[in-house]
Amino acid sequence: MASARRYVADAGWEAVETYVDRAAPFESRALCEGWHNALAAVEQGKAAGIVTPLLVMLGHLEEDRANLAAWQARTGALITTPWAVVDAAGATVARRSAA
Repeated sequence: MASARRYVADAGWEAVETYVDRAAPFESRALCEGWHNALAAVEQGKAAGIVTPLLVMLGHLEEDRANLAAWQARTGALITTPWAVVDAAGATVARRSAA
């Protein structure tokens, strides 16, 4: 959590709430109260998005990842980690040709 807090501060953002679920890592996020509270905070306009130490913490199961993607598309919420590249406007992707 410390890396996420530093990332938020360094970005000049304000942490509105912190939710920590103590759930088994491979269980569905549907059972996590903090998860639902975080989604609700965004939907209610209290937060612009979610910062998590690792994206896998938001959903290990395919169903959770699909639900998260649909939620993000619907809400336009920011979902990021301290390891994400936020300003990628000038990014270039290169692929090495097969030998």
